[in-house]
Amino acid sequence: MKRTTLALLAMSVVSFHAAYADETADDTAPKDMNYYLDPSANSSENDAQSDMVNDAARAIGFRGGKAQRAAEIRQELDKHKMDLDYMYNFRTLISTEGYVPPVIVEAKDVAHITNEQIRTANRAYDIVVPARFVSNPPTWKTYLLTGLLPQKIAMPDTAALPKSGKDKDIWEDAIRMGWKEGRQGADQIFVANWNRLTRDYTGMLRYSTLLQQKMVKAPVITEQQQTITGDRNRLMLGDKVKRMKKQAEFDTNKRSWQPTIK
Repeated sequence: MKRTTLALLAMSVVSFHAAYADETADDTAPKDMNYYLDPSANSSENDAQSDMVNDAARAIGFRGGKAQRAAEIRQELDKHKMDLDYMYNFRTLISTEGYVPPVIVEAKDVAHITNEQIRTANRAYDIVVPARFVSNPPTWKTYLLTGLLPQKIAMPDTAALPKSGKDKDIWEDAIRMGWKEGRQGADQIFVANWNRLTRDYTGMLRYSTLLQQKMVKAPVITEQQQTITGDRNRLMLGDKVKRMKKQAEFDTNKRSWQPTIK
């Protein structure tokens, strides 16, 4: 039930649109669109080119809209923090040697067609991300908040600010256009992050299943320990080095496979 709820979270976050125009922004909160619609009048006497005003406003609008939408997404994710912590617990997947498992994707009813042949398969597996050592296990935040963290947005140089009524109209239209594109960009980033989180976590669980069935071989880890190492500037006692000598790989000898009992 929780997995179904979380599967719908990505859709609900993307479709969730809340109004923040009346909120008072602090130093860390993204500014509202109205903040950028009326820029400071402290500009030089030389008129800026219309395309310069348009480009500057479009960029500012994009960053502002993206920041606002990212804040909404983070707020929505925070409501489901406990469920996400439970469903995506990477800590349980870390091996005793200290590496996260490889990510294995599965495809069904695969077909590859060329002019000379057609090749089909009932099921295909691919290792898309190799095993790697980590100091700390990843979390759902590692995935979902990538590209959506708060950031400061600086106004452009005064030369790019509107100085006439015409430039002000161009500025406002470009701000609104960029704002819309920025919000859409944040949604696209979130969807991509969600898909990658689902792929990697499911792929690591799939590796564990295939490892039990002996359809895949675990990485080969070597360990070297020396009593004393170092030089005149550094001394290390009990120095231990682990290396991933060989990555995980599939076992194509089906005679060694071991089916699991469900």
